[in-house]
Amino acid sequence: MYSRTRSAVCMGIEGREVFVETDITRGLPGIGMTGLASTMVMESRERIRNAIINSGYEFPKGRITVNLTPASLRKNSSCLDLPIAAGILASEGCIRSRMLDKWGIIGELALDGRVLGVEGALPMILHMNDIGLKGIIVPEANRSEASVAGGNNYAVTSLRECAMLLSMDPEEAASKAGSGELVCKVKPYNAGDIMQAGHDMPEGDPDFADIAGQENAKRAVVIAAAGRHGLLMVGSPGCGKTMIAGRMSGVMPAMTDRELLETAIVRSVAGRGSDSIYMKYKRPFRAPHHTIGKAGMVGGGSYPVPGEITLAHNGVLFLDEICEFKREVIESLRIPLEEKQITHFRKGEAFTFPCNFQVVMAANPCPCGFLGDPDRECTCTQADLERYRRKLSGPIMDRIDMKITMEKVGYSELTGGSKGLTTRDMRDQVEKALAFACERGRRIFNSDIPDHELEKHCRLGHEETKFMSRAYKSFVMSPRGYNRTLKVARTIADLDESEDIKTEHLAEALGYRLQE
Repeated sequence: MYSRTRSAVCMGIEGREVFVETDITRGLPGIGMTGLASTMVMESRERIRNAIINSGYEFPKGRITVNLTPASLRKNSSCLDLPIAAGILASEGCIRSRMLDKWGIIGELALDGRVLGVEGALPMILHMNDIGLKGIIVPEANRSEASVAGGNNYAVTSLRECAMLLSMDPEEAASKAGSGELVCKVKPYNAGDIMQAGHDMPEGDPDFADIAGQENAKRAVVIAAAGRHGLLMVGSPGCGKTMIAGRMSGVMPAMTDRELLETAIVRSVAGRGSDSIYMKYKRPFRAPHHTIGKAGMVGGGSYPVPGEITLAHNGVLFLDEICEFKREVIESLRIPLEEKQITHFRKGEAFTFPCNFQVVMAANPCPCGFLGDPDRECTCTQADLERYRRKLSGPIMDRIDMKITMEKVGYSELTGGSKGLTTRDMRDQVEKALAFACERGRRIFNSDIPDHELEKHCRLGHEETKFMSRAYKSFVMSPRGYNRTLKVARTIADLDESEDIKTEHLAEALGYRLQE
């Protein structure tokens, strides 16, 4: 008997529909699979057999043929276990097959019939919602992702629960869920409520008040966070670079609904969908070790997976000891910093991952760390210095909007008891600047302003134009450097709630741009 179930697989960060056709005929017992199934999918045959038997059903005695369409789409996910098992049960007559076409099914099976969570559930659920499926069955472990996606979703823990749902019409299941008979119905969360709950900094989070001194660095952090500008901090060991970077996500504004969904999709694809970080409106913070390889940074693989730059999407990518990273890893950031996305090509398919992150780098001034320190002597040779600084090429430095040199904190500042700016103070400044920009029609971060719109948003007066003309020639700036300087100046003007970019805003922006 023939049956067809509907499912999906995740390709990059997108869901693709998959039809699972099942037919049982006379012949030697066994399961044959066609349709570009990977080794992971082929291995599901034994899992499915044992799951069906251990769930109390009789496994069919005939020859089972499973066809996964479209045949041109490569399938590499354990999420097809549950739809294949459901198709076999429908072909055997254990499930009313006329209901199957209204349901979407994803889930991995354990040998005892339990349904296990899968990676990439959120984009698959969103896609099945988009194509108009009336009901979607997901693993209990993916309940939080189903709640983010919305729609008529049901979380199941076993194959028997799935079979029970498939014997109903989705509308019938929805009515039973409304009367309390079906507790597996996934309740969508209210994004507005979560935003209100997650707006304030959680108790126990590190605060900028913990950092003694470094008020100039805190000012730079406010500017960087308000415009999502790249930041490089250079200073001797122990001056507070890592502490500052680790607190930056607390200064950044709460994510919008769109950013929340984008971040949730990335985390789902990376197998972190059950994490609640995106439910708190706290932006991602990634700090890979300097031994990371190129694939770990930008992603890749036979079936491409997101790298650190994608996991930092809508958040902060902190590269501590940047000059210790491999040069090829640093250079691989060039295009993502400009394009805000990265595309991998594998076997005729293009996999595009978003990576609109704020890069924050920290470095010592030299290998020993004490170049320019008033109290300790630098022991590095000139060759050591050149080799160390060569890791950061001109094209990479040209893409960093702000550079600051941090001085060692004095004893009086360390023990004076004055807190200086707190995280809440700094976040208030950032939100005030963004609100000012939003009132004037800019609903994106200033670093994301397209170059063709600079004249509209970063218009200069006569004196300011003369000032930048002299600076452009004197400091041998590149067109990219000029544009990025204007964007930083626009952010500084927003912080001052000034509609016009003034000379002092340009001077401060140039100061960050030209520091060595």
